[in-house]
Amino acid sequence: MTAESPAPVTELPSPDPGGAVEIATLLPSTNDSGVGINVRTGEPRRSWLIRLVTIATWLAAGFAAASLLWFYWIAVTDFYHASWLTAQFEKVQKVYGVLLVVGLTVATLLVATSSIITGYYAWFGYRWTRVAGIIAAALSPLTLLLNPVGWAAIPLAMLGAGLLWLPAAAAHFQAWQDHRHPLTQFAAPVTSVFYGPLPRYRRD
Repeated sequence: MTAESPAPVTELPSPDPGGAVEIATLLPSTNDSGVGINVRTGEPRRSWLIRLVTIATWLAAGFAAASLLWFYWIAVTDFYHASWLTAQFEKVQKVYGVLLVVGLTVATLLVATSSIITGYYAWFGYRWTRVAGIIAAALSPLTLLLNPVGWAAIPLAMLGAGLLWLPAAAAHFQAWQDHRHPLTQFAAPVTSVFYGPLPRYRRD
């Protein structure tokens, strides 16, 4: 038997480098609100107005909490002069005193929680915080039941609620809406389909 010579190896032509197709990449995030995009985070930039809203609402929550803590501190030695509400009573039974403390605590939590929610979600561009701001401003007078420490929460909560209705805030909300729900971009339709080996791979 004679060994068969191996079949000659034919090298296929390499693809034309000039015909390389560029890999498509995602388009940068854009919006029609006029608000710029932060290059570092990819999120819409926050204006001074939104920063002021967040500061005002969180300060309102802080003053309300400080007022409650001051009430707790004074109530240890002088319960009936620790707040405006308790000053309306000359003497109450212990059970009713506990109820007064619980009521003041709940009132303060309502003011502080609503203000914190408004500031936090306004920072991230949720439009419904306009309504939340109104609720926070409406609840802020509950601090009148405590002491003057918490009264500063009233103008701060109202300031934050009012700023959310300015045009700059509307642009901020729209920019974040576009950021969270970008428009779907469809690929161009394919008009011709090539079947079989590509011409550059044929041996004809």
